[in-house]
Formats: sequence, structure tokens, C-alpha cells
Amino acid sequence: MSDVRLMSRFSGHSHSRRRHETTPVIEVDGVLVAVSVDDDGTLWTCDLVGGECVKRPLELDAAGPEDDWYYESGLWDEDDPDEEERPQFEADAYEIVCRLTVAHLDGRPVVVTGGGRHDLHHRGYDDTVGGAVRVWDLRTGRKIGKTLTSWHHALGVCSLTTVTSDQGLIALSSSEDGRLRAWNLTRGGEHVADIHAGWNGAMGATLVDGRPVAVTGGDDDFLQAWDLFSGEQIGKNLTGIEPVVRAIAITEVNGRVVAVAGGDDKALHRWDLTTQEPIGAPMTGHTSSIHTLETATVSGRAIALTDSPDGTTRLWDLASGQQIGDPLTGHDLQMVTETAGTPVAITESSEDGIRVWDLTSVTR
Repeated sequence: MSDVRLMSRFSGHSHSRRRHETTPVIEVDGVLVAVSVDDDGTLWTCDLVGGECVKRPLELDAAGPEDDWYYESGLWDEDDPDEEERPQFEADAYEIVCRLTVAHLDGRPVVVTGGGRHDLHHRGYDDTVGGAVRVWDLRTGRKIGKTLTSWHHALGVCSLTTVTSDQGLIALSSSEDGRLRAWNLTRGGEHVADIHAGWNGAMGATLVDGRPVAVTGGDDDFLQAWDLFSGEQIGKNLTGIEPVVRAIAITEVNGRVVAVAGGDDKALHRWDLTTQEPIGAPMTGHTSSIHTLETATVSGRAIALTDSPDGTTRLWDLASGQQIGDPLTGHDLQMVTETAGTPVAITESSEDGIRVWDLTSVTR
């Protein structure tokens, strides 16, 4: 990747006060928009074409939980005051915006946030529960639907994503304490799955034959694939990788559904999800752990992009297992998306801001 393949550059708002590690991008009214939430709950949307940034507060007053279990799970003794006299939920924006992704819900652009380990708490009380998932209107900052909580998410969210199925938009959250949770956002946060998966887990998800499938990993030396609608593991464990697994994706390579993962062993691994067997040798080149992984199909060619603390972003041909071109240095990979039908990579650096790269040019 080089400046020859650069589509646009944006050096506006630096998002210096944000908690989340990446800057997701979504197409709104035909324009790519970068999305960030600062630690104080300020939602930023930045037009990557026109360069205009707009800020608005998230509706933190509505961030509290609605579920009865939260008020009945032992956070208060029997002698505590009646429910109406209990302390009010105290919104902590710093904890609410630990993880961030974007999606379209019923045609409306939304921000989905995952909370940290001290997300759900009350003023004056030491008991905390982490990892709530919330949905916010991108244009207004207002909360949509209820706060999605689980007693099983006692710690914070590690990975957060969405999958669009024929039953609606599914939000998936993987937590530090090894729980994979899924909700149907189209159906008002209806429960989809609650699975004991990988501790401190990475997670990737997509549709496979019309069904949402997730692959999880973390502190174990294996990954697991899950059918979210049934809650059952698909086949056997995916082995051959060392912990810690930090990034996972699912894509199609030459007609096969393939799981791709990287982490602290510095290599990119592939498995056939039908057979659960490894594909080829691990793909090496990074000199430090892989923290970010994105996939795309460009002109029929399945590729992966990886980012590492070694300061490089690398492209890989998932069919051949070979690296494509020279690594890009000095930029952090944020995500891969499409604009006007063109697959693009979004990178960011403190010096050069956000850049948009044309992947059709990169992979020629």
C-alpha cells in the first residue's frame, strides 16, 4: 500500500479522548463517516469526503438497565429500601464506550457500544456488573431500545460486532469472563444466544448458509465455531494456534467458509469451518502480535489485512497464503468496508489522520 492507492485523507478531529481502540466507519447517505465516542460520552461523526465533524452527546441519562434481574440479583440486602428509593444508576461514559461498532438498523445508522467491567453500578454502592450493550441513534445520540445486560457478563466486553440475518440485525458481545451473548436488535433486543466461550475472548461472526455463526478464542490454544440460533458448537475445536488469540474473522475462500485468526504467536492461521481442519501453514511476517484483522473479497480474491504493534499493516492472499506487496508502515488499520461498491481499507495515524485506501488497486 502506498500513496498511489490513496483515495482520500482526513486530518480533522483526532479523537484523542476516546476509549475504544479503533475508529469504525459507516456509509450515511452515500458518504463515508468515521465514528468516535470520547470518554465523556461525546459522539463524533466526521465526513471523510467533505471533512466536516459534528459532535453531540450520547443520551447517558437513559443508559441504565431495565431488566429486573439487575435489581433482584443480590446487589441489595433484604433490608434495603424499596425499589423507588434505591440509588439511581450512575452513568460512567468512560465505561460505557469501551467497545464500539456501527451498523444499519432498519435503515437507520446506529452506534453499538459494549461496556467495561465496571459499567453497571450505582452511586454509593461497591457492587458492579460489566459488559452491557447499548444501541444509539448515530444522528441524534439518543438511545434505541433497552440496555442489553446479562448477569453472565460480570466483566467487560472484549469483542463486539453485528451480523445481518433474515431474522434481523444480530448484536454479538464476547466478554472477559468467557461468555458469548447475542441479541436481535430488530426485535427490540430479543435474546438469541448465551454461550460459554473463550476467556478474554476475541470473536468474529458472519452468515453461513443464512445462519449467523461466530468463532471465538482467547486464552485457550484453540478456537470454537458456534451456530448462534441453536447455541451449539459446530464440529470440533480449531487447533494449531497458541494463546493469546486477539483477532478473528470469517470469510469465504474459493467456495470454502474459512476462519482466520491471529494473536500473540505473530502468525495468521486459517481453518476450513466445514472440516475444522487447518489450511496450509501459518502465514508469517509480523514481528509482534496481531491485534487487528479484517477480510475482504476483491475482484473474486479473498484477502486479509492485519495490524500489529510492530508498526506494520500487511495484506495477505488467503488462497495462496502469501503476503501481497510490501507492508504499510506508520498507520493503524481501523476497518475494511465498501463505498460505492469499492472495497476500501480505513487507516489512522496521529500525524496523518484517517486515510481511505482503494483495495482494488492494492491487490492488482
